Amino acid sequence: MTTIILCGGSGTRLWPLSTAAMPKQFAAIVPGGSLFEGAVRRNLELGSGFVVAANEGQSSLAAEQLAGLGVAAYGSMVEPVGRNTAPAIALACMTLPPGEVVLVAPSDHLIRGLPEYRAAVARGTELAREGRLVTFGIAPAYAETGYGYIEADGETVVSFKEKPDAATAERYVASGRYSWNSGMFCFTAGAYLEELKAHAPAVHAACLKAYERAPSKAPLRPTRADMEAIPSISVDYAVMEKSSRVSCVLCPRSLGWSDLGSYDALYDELSGSVPGDGSLAENVSLGEPSPVLVGASGNLTVSSGKRIVLVGVEGLVVVETADAVLVARRGDTQRVKDAVELLKAEDPSLL
Repeated sequence: MTTIILCGGSGTRLWPLSTAAMPKQFAAIVPGGSLFEGAVRRNLELGSGFVVAANEGQSSLAAEQLAGLGVAAYGSMVEPVGRNTAPAIALACMTLPPGEVVLVAPSDHLIRGLPEYRAAVARGTELAREGRLVTFGIAPAYAETGYGYIEADGETVVSFKEKPDAATAERYVASGRYSWNSGMFCFTAGAYLEELKAHAPAVHAACLKAYERAPSKAPLRPTRADMEAIPSISVDYAVMEKSSRVSCVLCPRSLGWSDLGSYDALYDELSGSVPGDGSLAENVSLGEPSPVLVGASGNLTVSSGKRIVLVGVEGLVVVETADAVLVARRGDTQRVKDAVELLKAEDPSLL
């Protein structure tokens, strides 16, 4: 098996902790190493090989962290410009034998339940060898509006749903037919390319052209012009929502999965609280020096050198870095990405 680790994205909802130069998957956000290192470790245990798909800067960060884990032999695809997940997976698959079982793993997800993970991947591998394209659903712990959902009847996928509003998410969870879309996939390289060619032929043709004309194959380095000619589209839109060969492996909550997509998710992970329960009791901190807290509750503080002092406040996120200070209210941290959009015009150097 080969794991394709997708490193695209800069984790804008975790700004300023996550930036373009040091995106969340490579940053020291949770104890025990970076999220990228965690993705490598859990798949090393499965005996997997690796193809890392990333841009130039992320490729350097990945190489450094792979070396630290003792991984010297791996494939690499360096993207001069990002074109979303469907082309990235296609180009990586073109470097592999058609019969190779491929596990697609985002580099920025957290998984705590390793026995459950191994069982899910084992079932996904069985289905992939039968010619199926496998997506992994997560049994929802609550009505999350920040995730896409998969509707399934057993292992048969019925539909994919975009991020819902709160009422729709409640209905999905109550029905028992929906799981969170984890963004992980399993199939053979050949099966994915066949389905991409069938359902998104222009994407397949442009990827094949970029692969064949790439001046370097090891690592694979398509030219900027050829990459820019590839339509930008997600694997869900290009293939998974259209193919008749899609199966879903449902993962239990004990998988301990999170995409750590916001400071709210980071607080929940570090505090061990139940998302959405409104708990304000525990203060959680990252970095040094530790905060000084007076009559404060339910806050997340992140320090990169300055002492944070909180007095009489609750439910805040305070992040201090060398370049910026973020103050947000817990429960509203998805809107950090809106602040990032404003900064693109006001002060892009902070990004």
